[in-house]
Parts: sequence; structure tokens; C-alpha cells
Amino acid sequence: MDAADCKRLVYKYRWAMFAILAVTYFFVYFHRMSVNALGTDMVADVGSGSKEYLSSIYFWTYALMQIPSGILSDRLGPRKASSIFLAIATAGSFITMFGESFLALAVGKVLIAAGMAVVYIPLMKIISVWFDKKDFPQLNGIVIAVGNVGALAASAPLVYLAEAIGWRDVFLLLGIITMVLALLCFAFVRDHPKNIGMPGIEEIRAEETGVEDTDRSDGKVPVLSGLKTVFGSGRVFWTMALAYFLVYGTIMVFQGTTSIMYFKSHVYGFALAAWFVTMIGVGKIASTILIGRLASRGLVRSKKKVMAFGTFVFMLVWAFIWLLAGDIDNQYVWFAVCGLFGFFGGFMTLSFSQVKEWFPISISGTAISSMNVFLFLGASVATTVAGMILHNVYTLENYSTLWAVMFAAAAAAFVLVLLSKERKEGDDMIMPSEEGR
Repeated sequence: MDAADCKRLVYKYRWAMFAILAVTYFFVYFHRMSVNALGTDMVADVGSGSKEYLSSIYFWTYALMQIPSGILSDRLGPRKASSIFLAIATAGSFITMFGESFLALAVGKVLIAAGMAVVYIPLMKIISVWFDKKDFPQLNGIVIAVGNVGALAASAPLVYLAEAIGWRDVFLLLGIITMVLALLCFAFVRDHPKNIGMPGIEEIRAEETGVEDTDRSDGKVPVLSGLKTVFGSGRVFWTMALAYFLVYGTIMVFQGTTSIMYFKSHVYGFALAAWFVTMIGVGKIASTILIGRLASRGLVRSKKKVMAFGTFVFMLVWAFIWLLAGDIDNQYVWFAVCGLFGFFGGFMTLSFSQVKEWFPISISGTAISSMNVFLFLGASVATTVAGMILHNVYTLENYSTLWAVMFAAAAAAFVLVLLSKERKEGDDMIMPSEEGR
């Protein structure tokens, strides 16, 4: 097989893997957002607990799994890591389906979260190994957009599905689908082109350009060395991690936990309440695809400036939600606000690209999973705080207090983005120390 044939095969195969894992990521978001649509019925059915705490259980587990997810993706490989943990998520779906107590639902959520936590990082690892570096922002944007389509499906459509077949049968379907996805990952995902007898992407690039790439896609770095490199990078990592901690926490409180009932019955009585969450997802899809495409084409000169602009407007949207809570009895205004919430909340997806650009491929999984830890710690902390503030007493006063806290978090995130450090042309990559290798 000549070089041109090898290139064509690698390019075709990588898109097949990308498609399988992207579809899987659709269901990662679907599971993540399902509590907003199903949580009230689930808790009422078992007679104890609250949907805020059920949501926080998912996010705490997901957050705790991020470092292991990165380690598994770098050391065990995306194929084994994703297929094994999707099997665990399958078991969690079936346990949730049969659950007769809040404890059983919590155990099911833990297993679902643990399993679904090991999808995004393997997918990012596949992108890092099988695709060109310049493709990363656009492909990451597509992945996030696909996830948000899952979030859309887990809003109004899921409400209608649950009304038709019941929430337990929803989890039966999810268990079957997740099992099929686990089998597809095991059958078709490969960690590196050499696993199908093909050259690595850097070898194909070298053949085309005549320039050898020293950042090897098959490089290996000890776990502790990778973690020390990432966590020791100062403003490169910590400003972005903490900013997304705050932004994502506020998004998951509003989009993933409270908004449907807030608009449907707790404060307002809007008939289109479930579709407000759908509009948040539409906004996020639009911004992540747009920004990713512009970044991949080199039209985003400064990721930091774009994120700063988006986070500033996101903060203003939170100010509107907080200061006008209960005052505007027009569902179409709130429909538009939710669209803006999603659109400008999506700008922070550039943080992954900004951080990843500082590190070699060999620790890309570790760098991304380290970022993800803070995303889901943010969601965990924020949904726990939401449960403490609301405490099953869903008054306008309690919601206003919660929205004020979320606004303050968004404002702090804006400051952190301004303090972040973007890699410029000529800046050296941050490499693991030779001592730890």
C-alpha cells in the first residue's frame, strides 16, 4: 500500500471512530441533563430525597473520575477505557430503572456518572492522535455541539417521552443504547493508526511537508510527571480551570437542575418552560460550532479576548436573571434570555484549546482531564449550594438568592479569564521534566 492509500485509510477510519464517540457523547449530555426533566418524578416515585441532591451526586462522581479518565486515556488507551466504562454506565442505567429508594437511584447515578465520565477524554485523545493540531478547536466545538444536542433532547422531548412511557422505561432504553455503544467502541475504536498497521498522523504530515514533528502522537509520559507539569503551569492552567469551574457550575444549576420548574410552576407558570432549556442548548450549539470553526481557520486571533467578551456578556445575562426575577411575566422574553445564556456560556469551550496548546500530545489527555475536574467540581459545588439555598422551599426569595450567587460566580470568572495566559507564536511548549520521565 503506497503513502496515498495509507493516508486515505487513516483519514476514513478516524472519521468512523469520531462518529461513534461523538454519538456516545450525545448520551453523556443526555444523562447529565436528564435530572432537570425527570428528577421531580423520580424523587416523588421513591418518596425521598431531592432532585438537586440527585444532580449533585452525578456531578461529584463525574468530577472525581476526571483525573482517572485522563490517566486511563493516556496509559490504558481510549478503546479499552471507553468500552469498559460504558459497560459500567449500562449497569447504572438498569439499576436506576429498578430503583425503589433514593439510595438505589443514587447508586445508579454514581455508576452512570462514573461510566459516562470516561468518554470525553478518550474522544479528545483520539482527536489529538488521529487529527492535525489545527483541527482541534473545530472538532472540540463539534463535540460540544453534539453534546448540547443531547441536552436539547433531554429537555422538552424527554419530558414528553417520560409522560408517554414513564421515567423507568426511559432508563431501560438508555441502558440498551449505552450497551450497544460500549460494544461499538470496543469493536472499532483504535488508540493509534499503528494499531491498524498505518503510519501516525505526524509521519503523514512529515511525508507531505518534509518537516519532522517532534511532538509524537505515540509518546508516553509517567502519570505523576504529567500531572506535575499541568498543575505546575501557573496561570496557564489555574486561571482557565477556575474560570470554567465557576461558569460551568452556574450553567448546570440553571440548565441542568432548576430552570424547568422555576419557569413552569415555582415562580412562573409558563407553558413553554421545558423549551426554555432547549433554547439554552440551541445557543450553546451555535456558539461552540461558530467559535470552533473560526478558531480552526485562524480567524480567532486571541482565544483569551474572545472568551473575555463572551464571559462578560454571560455575566450580564446572569444580572438580568437575578435582578428581574419574578418581574417579567412574558415567556418570550425569557425564551430569548435563555438563548443568550446558552450562546455566551459556550464561549468558555475555547479554554480547552488555550490550555492544550501549551502541552505536548503525550499529556494531552491529562491536561484536558485536569480541566474537566474543575468543570465538574464546579457543577458539583454549585448544585450542592443550590440544594442548600432552595432546600425544597421553592420561593422567589430563595431563587433570587441563588441567582445572586450565580451572578457573583460569573463575575469572578470574567476576572480570571482576563488574568489567563495565552500561548503566543514563539512561546515554548511546557514539557514534562526529564526527572519524572
